[in-house]
Amino acid sequence: MAAVFSPDIIARVKDETDIVEIVRQHVSLKQAGAVFKGLCPFHKEKTPSFIVTPGRNRWHCFGCGTGGDVISFLMEIEGVTFPEAVEILARPLDIDLSDWLRPDEGEGERRAFHRANETAAGIWKDALWDEAAGRQARNYLLDRGFGEKVLRDFDVGWAPHSGDWTQRQLAQAGVDLDLAVQADLLRRKSEGGAFAYFRGRIIFPIKNISRQVAGFGGRVIDQGEPKYLNSADSAFFSKGHLLYGFDSSRMAVSREKSALLVEGYLDLLALAQIGFSNVVATCGTAFTPDQAKLIRRGAPGVVLLFDGDKAGLKAAVRSADTALKCGLEPTVVTLPRGMDPADLAMERGRDGMLEILDTGVGYVPFMKEQADRREGDRTVQEKAVRMVLDTVAGIADPLRREYVLMETAQVFGLDLQLLRSMVAEEPEPARPRKQEPELRDRRAPAEETGARDPGPRRRTGPVVRRSLARINAPSIEADMFAHILMDDTGAAARVFLAERSELEIESPQARVLGDEIAAWEQAHQEGGPESPKDFVLQRWNSVGDREYRSFISRLVDLEPRPAGTDYRRITRDCLQRLQADRQSRLG
Repeated sequence: MAAVFSPDIIARVKDETDIVEIVRQHVSLKQAGAVFKGLCPFHKEKTPSFIVTPGRNRWHCFGCGTGGDVISFLMEIEGVTFPEAVEILARPLDIDLSDWLRPDEGEGERRAFHRANETAAGIWKDALWDEAAGRQARNYLLDRGFGEKVLRDFDVGWAPHSGDWTQRQLAQAGVDLDLAVQADLLRRKSEGGAFAYFRGRIIFPIKNISRQVAGFGGRVIDQGEPKYLNSADSAFFSKGHLLYGFDSSRMAVSREKSALLVEGYLDLLALAQIGFSNVVATCGTAFTPDQAKLIRRGAPGVVLLFDGDKAGLKAAVRSADTALKCGLEPTVVTLPRGMDPADLAMERGRDGMLEILDTGVGYVPFMKEQADRREGDRTVQEKAVRMVLDTVAGIADPLRREYVLMETAQVFGLDLQLLRSMVAEEPEPARPRKQEPELRDRRAPAEETGARDPGPRRRTGPVVRRSLARINAPSIEADMFAHILMDDTGAAARVFLAERSELEIESPQARVLGDEIAAWEQAHQEGGPESPKDFVLQRWNSVGDREYRSFISRLVDLEPRPAGTDYRRITRDCLQRLQADRQSRLG
């Protein structure tokens, strides 16, 4: 289960955080009196309509309607969850969140796991820069062209060859032996005792989106095997769910609208050293759907930059397939044979790498290029087309699927109808569970905004009356839900839930919020948050879409009512108005 923080600590984190400094990491702001203005990072605009009000610790965009507090800004801009945003903001404030957690099964164990890893990361980082202990590894890295700054920025370390060196250091730091074994820092000997899992390896800490050390990658500096070693998967670490470097690059990924994906840890460091800030690396696995979804949170595209050998080309094909099926637009860059991204970055510098990146092509042209290398071999062409069609069959979005089919027909010179029929023979791809509410959100403008019926003007009578009565529903719904969220006791929410089955809610966003209020009641009975607003905000990033989040932002951004306000009465009044509206529409 995710961390559940008390309202007191959430308020403290917000009060002690300078919202202007946080927003300035993403938006260029200029002071205008008591507020700061800038271009909204959530939609394209030429005239600044994005306002930060430090006195209220709030932000709001008058262009797209989004807004909220410093936590909601971080959630929106970095694609993190509510607990993750709280943890990110608390770190520089030196606030220990462990003392403020509500009881949550497994959370203490998870935090102990991360603390053990962070202790190990610090020990190994110190070892790399120790004059004697780290000389061999330090010389290897410096000789390859890696500077001290990039190595320190990414907390690169060194695990000495001795089997008991790490164990002694962990014990001195107070890390329990059983915990060290659970975190895969140590492994038990059959005859008793333990030994270091990582020995004689350069260490690359792998951090989760909350910037906690979740696991490690280790690379030998001699001819030992295996060349790379990674922490074993556990309840708190999964290589296929994380991307190396994503904790520090996600803002750049969002800003650049694309991630630069490489396979090796050193590839990432080399590119970061020459100024590429949107680089991420797989953690010793093939590119997985979960990794693709991490990128998709903040960017629509991914550039695949793999080794220029046969294995690298195969990895590019697999990764492009995964990217397309997960809603990313892949660009494949083919490197010279025998070269890897780290070599090229060191040899050609930033300008040279930019020239190479400019040669990237989309998935379909890439497949055609690979097939054309076997000129005259029709079977290779056919195989390439079938591989593309296999990918197309796995794309859930029918419009996106059609565009890729059209591109395939054009690039390979084939009949579009033929390709459609071949894909139609494949089983229909499973639709993501969120597809249905997303489709519901795309309602007619009259239903979303309360616009008048655009039908013929000569219409009169009951049809027009029903249409006019209907335009007030969204504002009534917004009024009701705003007061439900203002009521931290949950009493107003329970009034709504008692009548919910009789309601016909017009707004798609309000319907989603109604479902969330129902989910809050269930969670509250099981020890969850007391306040419906706390629950809704904690699930902000995993429910609904941007329109829903904008709707919630507008509700929670309203000034609270005076003390003693009867939120239950207001909710009942809104319910009666909604019921009356429904009756008038039924005639």
